[in-house]
Formats: sequence, structure tokens, C-alpha cells
Amino acid sequence: MSKTWVVMKTMLKMQYSKAGKSNSQIWLYVIAGLFFVPLLFFYIGIINNLVEALYNVLQPLGQDSLILGLLFLGIHMLLFLISFITVLSAFYFAEDIESFIPFPLHSYQVLLGKAANPFLYLYLTASAVFLPAFFFYGAISGANILYYLYGIIMFVLLPIIPFTIAAILLMLVMRFVNIAKNKDRSKVIAGIFSLAFIILINVLVRLNTNSGDLINNLAVFVQEKDGLLRMITSYYPPAFFSTMGLTEASSFSGFLFLLAVIVISAAAFFLFIWLGQLLYLKGVLGIGAGNKRKSSQKKIKKQIAARPVWLSYMLKELRIIFRTPTFFMQCVVQSLFGPVFLLIILMLDSGDLTGFMNMFSKKESMLILFIATSVLVGSNAASISSISREGKSWPANLFLPLDPKQIFFSKIAAAWSLNLIVIALVLAICVFLFQLPMDMILIWLILILITSWLSSILGTYLDLLQPKLNWTDEQEVFKTRFIGLIALIIQVGIFGVLVLILWNIDAIQGLYTSSFVLFIVIVIATFVMSKLLSKKIKQNEHQHI
Repeated sequence: MSKTWVVMKTMLKMQYSKAGKSNSQIWLYVIAGLFFVPLLFFYIGIINNLVEALYNVLQPLGQDSLILGLLFLGIHMLLFLISFITVLSAFYFAEDIESFIPFPLHSYQVLLGKAANPFLYLYLTASAVFLPAFFFYGAISGANILYYLYGIIMFVLLPIIPFTIAAILLMLVMRFVNIAKNKDRSKVIAGIFSLAFIILINVLVRLNTNSGDLINNLAVFVQEKDGLLRMITSYYPPAFFSTMGLTEASSFSGFLFLLAVIVISAAAFFLFIWLGQLLYLKGVLGIGAGNKRKSSQKKIKKQIAARPVWLSYMLKELRIIFRTPTFFMQCVVQSLFGPVFLLIILMLDSGDLTGFMNMFSKKESMLILFIATSVLVGSNAASISSISREGKSWPANLFLPLDPKQIFFSKIAAAWSLNLIVIALVLAICVFLFQLPMDMILIWLILILITSWLSSILGTYLDLLQPKLNWTDEQEVFKTRFIGLIALIIQVGIFGVLVLILWNIDAIQGLYTSSFVLFIVIVIATFVMSKLLSKKIKQNEHQHI
């Protein structure tokens, strides 16, 4: 076991070492923190009000356990989705795995070492989502000390089951995917499969839910104590056991439910180790193999045909993103999770969404649509890795016969192009599901296209301030860096405050007036960011970054 701890500590040090990192950009974290603090209080206030409102409605019916049931179901699903991404990145897409294969280590020891970093992400997510609701529910319900003790134990166990399910599924798939002698294609296929698999589960669950039967069953379950909890957790026992362990913490049955959660988590953990010993390294071996193909003369001539400089460089950026598995997962697949899930869920529930936006005025509908899409385009990692993706080869750009502004314009255009996929999905939702008026759709499309360009400039500027060039593994471009979070907080903070002001100002009414104000602010912000980026480019034009 000592070797396992050494491997875990080594891999964490490799990920979070401060070697080569500059402290000159601390002000970025300060600015992000200033934006984050009010959002944090706003978030905590929403959670408190939501838990209190649900408790006041459900407690008289004897169904207050439904709150914790929904909490456990939701957090397990969220951790499962995150586990898919982190397991693919850490277990298979990381180049450092090949460095550990020659050492006298068992597969499970390498596997546990690689799992340390994903678990940190899972605990961070769980602490942000689970802990506030858990403590608010305990305070509102007047829970005793055992509730909090059991809850802390369950928090420690929380990521194990969803992580194990995701890891085992991916190990089974990668055991056979990597037999194909094409490293990059295998990894890209596996990344797409992860997205498709999760969507398939969601679709199957919803298709098997009959609305008529659901209403009939609902009436029956409401009459039983904790009936609604049994109904929603019938397909996932860990959520039921966890909930009952907390709600019955003062009785012996609560201890038995807690014991059941511990046993299931331990069984999942040992199953993960056992299957990892059998499958993991077999799935990793051979991933370095390539595929040699001859290109035809016609294809070669097409590739070397003259193009505008900015277009050639932009296409080069897009090829790097799509052909590098880690960049593809972070910049493309990960950004599609939100809109694709939203599209699938709304398509399956389209019958209940007719006229949904009619609940709001045109101004309010535009503001909701704008801020939601701003979050989606702002979370794309393509722009915040524009410079860092180059790695140690970045200084080579100094010798190219190109204006530096052309290079940065092409990088921004590449990030903006990737955001078009997200915008197209949201556009499909607006047209076919919400059936919004055409004038509202056109205005929103203009606003969000400019906002996407602003987001791409902002991300590129932040990456230029503190690029990560001395990396040996593509994951280092994204791991242990908070530039993506800073960019999102700045963008959402500015537009969030603006949307909140426009929402509450009665003097600004109507779709066109509110949209015009948004347009002016976005254009000004884009102009300012363009000037800041140009200034920074000039400062670095004749020196290595």
C-alpha cells in the first residue's frame, strides 16, 4: 500500500507543482474573487430559499425526505458526468501514463494514483452542491448531531459509486477501442462515445416514463410516508439508502442504512480495483501506435492550394483541436454537454413546453436567453488555451512572416467558430421547441454572435497574460489553471449585473429598447478588450512570451 501512496503523491505533485509558475498575475485572481463573492452569496441564498420552500410544502405531507432524495440523485448524476470526462482525461489521454508502465507497479496501483486528481474535482463539486443543501436542510428540520455526523461520512463516500460506474464502463470500452491501431482516432471515438452514452441513458429513462402511469402512481405514493422518495429512487438504491440514513439518523434503522451505504461503497471500490487490475493497462498498451496512409496527389494539391493567411492559420488551429484528443475533449465535447442535454430533455418534454416563454415578457425572454447562452459560450476552453496549446513551439511564431495580429485574429476566429456549434443548438431550441418570434431570434443571434467574439478575445487575452508553455502533457494546459473560471466569472459577472439591472428598470421596456442597451454595452466591451489585447501584443511583439 505504501507504493500506492507514493504513486498518488507523485502524480498530484506533477499536476499541482508550482515550479515555473509566475505570481505576477495575482490581480486576476483578486478581480475574479471580487466577482465571485456576490455570486457566492446569491447562490447560497437561492439554495437556502429553495430548501426552505420545498420543506414547507412537503413536510406537512410527510414527504420532506424527497428533498434529500433529489439532492442525492442530482449530485450522483453530476459526479457521474464529471467522472466520465476526468477518467478519460486522466486514465487514457494523459501522456505521462507511459512513464509509469516500466516501474514495478501493479495496474491497480497506477490506477489509484491516476484517480487521485479526478477525486479532487469530485470532492470540490460535491462540496459546492451537496454541503449547502445538506446543512440548510439540517437547520430547517432541526436535525440532531447524528444527522451531521452521518452526513459527513456520506460526503466522504459520495464520489465513490458514480466514479466507479463511470470508470468501469470506460475501462471496458477502452480495453477494445485501443486495439485499433490509431491512437488519436481511438481516443476521439471514446470521447464521443462517452457523450452519446450519457445522452442515451437520459433518453431511455424518459421514454420509459409514462405520464399517465406517473400521475396515478404519484397519488398512491403521496399517501405513504416517504412514498415520493421511494418512487424517485426506485431505480437507484444508493440514493434511497443515503436519504433514509440521514432522515432516520436518530434511530437504529438510520445506522443500518448508513452501514448499507458504506458496504455498497466499499464493494464498488474493490470492484474498481479488481477490474482495473484486469483491464486498465491492457487498454493503455498500444495507444502509441499510429496509422500510416498514403495521400493521393489530388488531395495533396487541394491541401497546398493558396488560401488567405488568416483562414489557413484558423484551419490549422481547428485541426490541432480536433486531432488532439485532450484538446478535442476540453474544447469541443465538454462544451457540448450542457446544450446537448438541454436539447434532448426539451425535445422529450416538448409537449409540456408549448408557450413556455409566454410566461415572460419579450424583454424578460430575451434577457433569460441571452444570459443562459453567454454562460454556455463563455465556458468553452478553446480561447483560454489559444496560446498555451502551442507549448514550447510558440516562439517559432516569431520567425513566421506574419503580422502578430493575424495570428491572434485566427486564434480568436477558431474559438469563435467552435462556439457556433453551441449557438446552433440553442438556435434549434429557440426555433423548434420554444417557437420564439423571428424578430426575437434574429436580435438574440446578433447579440450572442458578438458576445461570442468578446468571449474569445477575453479568453485569449487572459491566456496571453499567463500562458502555460512548458508542458509535457496536453492536460497541463487545462489542469491547475483558473483562467477559464476567471474568464467565465468576469463575463457572467458583467452581463449578469447588466441583465439584473435591465430586468428591474421599468423605464426600459420592450424587446428593442432592452436589446439596444445590451448591444451598446457588448460593442463597448468588445472594443475595450480588443484594445487591451492589441496593447499586450505590441508589448510582446519583439520578445518571447
